[in-house]
Amino acid sequence: MDLTYEVLESKGIDTSMIRACKRIRDLAKLDRIKLDESGHRSGLNQHLFEYIEYCGLDTLTFIKRYLTNLQPYMIQRRKDQEPFKSYICVIDNLYRVSVYIKIDSKQFEEIIVSFHEDNKRGIARTNRIQRYIGDQHVPVFADCVLSRTENENRYVVKVMAQRGMLELPIEIAGFKCKDIFVVNRRSIDLIFISYCNDYIKDLYTSDLDLDYDKIEVFSVLQQLSFTSYGRDTFSSISILIDSLCVQSDYISRQAADFALITFVQSLKLTAEQQADLKRLLDTKYMVSDIKRIDLILRRIKDNLALAYNGEEQTKEGRMTD
Repeated sequence: MDLTYEVLESKGIDTSMIRACKRIRDLAKLDRIKLDESGHRSGLNQHLFEYIEYCGLDTLTFIKRYLTNLQPYMIQRRKDQEPFKSYICVIDNLYRVSVYIKIDSKQFEEIIVSFHEDNKRGIARTNRIQRYIGDQHVPVFADCVLSRTENENRYVVKVMAQRGMLELPIEIAGFKCKDIFVVNRRSIDLIFISYCNDYIKDLYTSDLDLDYDKIEVFSVLQQLSFTSYGRDTFSSISILIDSLCVQSDYISRQAADFALITFVQSLKLTAEQQADLKRLLDTKYMVSDIKRIDLILRRIKDNLALAYNGEEQTKEGRMTD
C-alpha cells in the first residue's frame, strides 16, 4: 500500500511545506520571480546582492536557480501570517542573512524575493532555530531515481542541493511517498560540511602550506556563513573568518588567524579590487555577533594594503631596472 502524508506526519515527519515548495520550484522554472531590491530602514540588507554580483553572477538568475533547488525542509513559515493575504516565509534560515519570499496566496502565480538580516538590537546573529537535528528525516524532491531495491520501498535518488553559491548533486538513500522521497537530513548536511572542511584543508595545505592538524574543523552548518560556499576571493576570506570563529583554544585560534592573514597577504589585487573587497566586508559585517570582528577586519585591510604596496614596489623596481 502506498504511503500517505498522514502516515509520515504520524511518524513525526513534517509534510506541511511540500505543496508550497513544489509550487515555488515550479514558479522559479517558469521565470515568475521578481526581486525586491529596496533597502531596509537599517540599510543592512544589500550585501547579499553585492556578494552575488561580486561572484560574477546575475542576481535574478542565481535566485531562480536557488529556488529551483529548494527543498521543503529549507522553508520556515510564520504561523501568525497565515490569515493574511500574502504568504511570507524564510528560505534557509541557518545564515546571518535570511532569504524571505512573498507570494500572493490567492493566485500563487508569482514570487517576490527579498533579503533580510536577523539583526535584532543591532547584531546580526546566526539563526538558532534549527539546531543539531540528529537523524531527522525530511521530504525532498528528487532529480531522478538511481536505483531501487526490488520489492521494497527503498531507493537511491539524486537530489540537487544548494547552500550559498554551492550546488551539489547528491546521491542519497530514502523511501518514496507519493511525489516525494524521505531521506536523512543529516546525510545531506554532512556532505556540505565535508566539502567546506576539504576546501579549508586545501587552503591550508596547498595554497598556504600550513599545518592543518592544528585547527578544529566545522561540525555543524550553523558555523558557516552564506558567503562561505564559494571559491572566489571573498568566499575564501569568509570561510577563513568562520574557521577562526570556531576555534576553541589559543593555539588553534593562532593557527587560523595566521592562515587568514597569510591568505590575504598572498592576494594580488588592484586598488579598485581592494576597494570593492573592503566595502563588501564592511557591509557584510556591519552588524555581527562575532567577537572582535572590528579587529579582524582591520587586520585584513591592513594586510591587503601591505600586499598591494609590496606588489607596487616590485613593479617600480622592475621598471627602474
